[in-house]
Amino acid sequence: MLALKTQQEPLQPREQLLYAGATSLTDQQLLAVLLRTGTKQLPVMAVAQQVLQAYPQMATLTQAKTSELQKINGIGQTKAIELQAALELGRRCQLAAQIRFGTIASSQQIGELMIKRFAGCRQEHLIAVYLDTKNQIIKEQELFRGTLNASVAHPREIFAYGLQVTAARFILVHNHPSGQTEPSNYDLKFTQRVANCGELMGIECLDHLIVGNQQYSSLKERGDF
Repeated sequence: MLALKTQQEPLQPREQLLYAGATSLTDQQLLAVLLRTGTKQLPVMAVAQQVLQAYPQMATLTQAKTSELQKINGIGQTKAIELQAALELGRRCQLAAQIRFGTIASSQQIGELMIKRFAGCRQEHLIAVYLDTKNQIIKEQELFRGTLNASVAHPREIFAYGLQVTAARFILVHNHPSGQTEPSNYDLKFTQRVANCGELMGIECLDHLIVGNQQYSSLKERGDF
């Protein structure tokens, strides 16, 4: 059992978490808990501070590669891997709590969620959010990673998943790592092709959202399909 601290002895991050909960900790303290130990030269709080200085925007920390984290003094391969795993788990938990089994009233709801999801993302992703007849979310499925073009993106994968979950409709989402939300010519052609297939398959494509830097564009609102 941990001994009680006197007023002159501040609680260490782990002790503070135990007594007051994780929400009482600063970003630096939370990182210190994850890192556990420092080095002979640097205490763990100093190592945590260096991480925050290297990644002042927390969203970019979630996208940091192992090799990049290891450039920080006090972060070896093991700590870098553990930190990546903890951040990714937290991101997935947050997204699951926000999106799973919710009812979608507008494309804006998905757009705002996906802005958070793709913040700092360096690679292009294509996602389908499948809905039932009441617009309740059945499943979110990542379809592709990489540049959206004919060699990797095909409507059959989209509708194969839709049939598996008996979806009534879906919303496509993909991000532009450049931060721009202007659709490319291929984006427009691909969306129209998917929408046409949806009419034949009886699984409606409600919208295609392109997510950029703190903003998104709705191809349905633009009148592009």
